[in-house]
Amino acid sequence: MVEMRFGLRLGFISTFLLGLITYIGPSSTYAQSTSCWTIITYDSDGTPQSGRNCVDPVEAETEKQESQTKRRQQKITESGEIMIADPPFGTKTKLRQMGYEISGKHRLSTLDMEIIVVKTPEDKNLADALKELIAAFPNSIIDTNDLMDLSAKASAEDLELPYDRKTVGWGLVDPQCGFGLKIGMVDGAVDVKHPALKNQRLSYKSFIKKGRKAAAYEHGTAVAIMLVGEPGVEDNIGGILPGAKLYAANIFEERAGMVKGNLAAMLRSLDWFAQNKVKVVNMSIAGGINKIMKLALRKIEKKGIIIVAAAGNNGSKAAPVWPAADPSVLAITAIDHRLGVYKYANQGKYIDFAAPGVGIKTLTPQGPKSQTGTSFATPYITGIVALHLQMGFKGNVEELRKSMQRYSKDLGKSGKDKTYGWGLVRIKPSCS
Repeated sequence: MVEMRFGLRLGFISTFLLGLITYIGPSSTYAQSTSCWTIITYDSDGTPQSGRNCVDPVEAETEKQESQTKRRQQKITESGEIMIADPPFGTKTKLRQMGYEISGKHRLSTLDMEIIVVKTPEDKNLADALKELIAAFPNSIIDTNDLMDLSAKASAEDLELPYDRKTVGWGLVDPQCGFGLKIGMVDGAVDVKHPALKNQRLSYKSFIKKGRKAAAYEHGTAVAIMLVGEPGVEDNIGGILPGAKLYAANIFEERAGMVKGNLAAMLRSLDWFAQNKVKVVNMSIAGGINKIMKLALRKIEKKGIIIVAAAGNNGSKAAPVWPAADPSVLAITAIDHRLGVYKYANQGKYIDFAAPGVGIKTLTPQGPKSQTGTSFATPYITGIVALHLQMGFKGNVEELRKSMQRYSKDLGKSGKDKTYGWGLVRIKPSCS
């Protein structure tokens, strides 16, 4: 295990608070605890190792589907009905705006599919409606509601997605998925020359002191690739939102054989995100409650910046960790392929949602590696928050919590619980 701890230097930190907004929210009433921070390395089964300019496939696909329209017209179909398979997030709203209505919705749980039946407007023929919907949802599977005879045959392609992508319903995404979004990340050092990152939209900055050696490259690089990595590198499926721009902040350094960081570096990174108008930040750090951190979080909240943080890997009986435990932060726990909670994950009332985080296939500077921890569950919720913001949601953590509850699969006890929060969030992006 690699464990990174650091103390707080209040005089040094105060300098960096001046650039933040002056709003101060109400203080929380949690008991004071030790102000230390950790990023921990685990083995493949999740056991701590010690104590504590791209080709646009949309245009090509649209052209191909349009060329098939005439053939579709010759088929026998249900009058005025079009079907969409596994509709992406926001489909219903967009259809309504276009003048369509959903006349049927079918969840095929055994096949892990959802089908919606769309009724075309009376003034639009089926061929024109089909062409319009293909153009509006270029990455979705769309066709008429065909009438079948006994000799009809069908086939499907097995995409062989890793379990974590299947679990959250994310699937394969276009290389430009997330374009226009800005995502922040506070973690370890990032290998910007890694094949999965060198061609991506990545801005990297280290907040450690000059002359110090940056650390935690394996962890930081893996999380960065999970967020925005280029698809197809080393047979990796690629990032959750590979078209987004990532602002990656390193706050960890190697000091006397140990990996350490501090809150001052974290605060500077938050200020950097605010300067660059980043709206969602992925944090793989955990520490004790701290008044200065709480102050900074109030200011970040006022800026409309959403923080998604790992819930911690200290076990079910451990005290809450920060920033995850702050009410303005979304706290994420990890589950495995059977939807069971990661055995070392923290538990408590502050847990908001769950995502896959056990045995995740990642890429590191040393090559592919299976990794485990709440750090590797957090990027999925960061991606889901980013989708919400792209759809027009404001940076309000309570509104986001309510929305994601609607897309959550309840795990454990009914309703919100201390182990899984509201459960597993499943959303399919429109660019998949």
